[in-house]
Amino acid sequence: MTIPIDPLVAEMLELLDDDLREAFQERAAIVEFDAGLPRAHAECLALLSVLQRNPAALTGVLALWVKVGKAYTWLVTSDIDRARKYVAAKAGEDLTVVDLGFVLNENFSGLACLDAVASTPP
Repeated sequence: MTIPIDPLVAEMLELLDDDLREAFQERAAIVEFDAGLPRAHAECLALLSVLQRNPAALTGVLALWVKVGKAYTWLVTSDIDRARKYVAAKAGEDLTVVDLGFVLNENFSGLACLDAVASTPP
């Protein structure tokens, strides 16, 4: 993968997972060649496009909608692979990954309490 021209774009790209970096590269190439824009401009637009479709991409926190038995629930995770292993161990079904902000706003009126004992204070 080529390093983006703009240092800020390069820094933000490092925070994305492999799939989103691939989407960024593809989008940047399309914008550069089809729209005839300079590469640096195409990269900026491509990053904005990826972030618009994946608003939580830079936070590293995801909400996972799962089904275990007949019950549906949300998992909040910073490690999608670990969350999926957890669901599989419970014989559950991974339904979809959803933007955490959407989950909070649509399902909890903007505020949810995580009912767990914290191991360290913030």
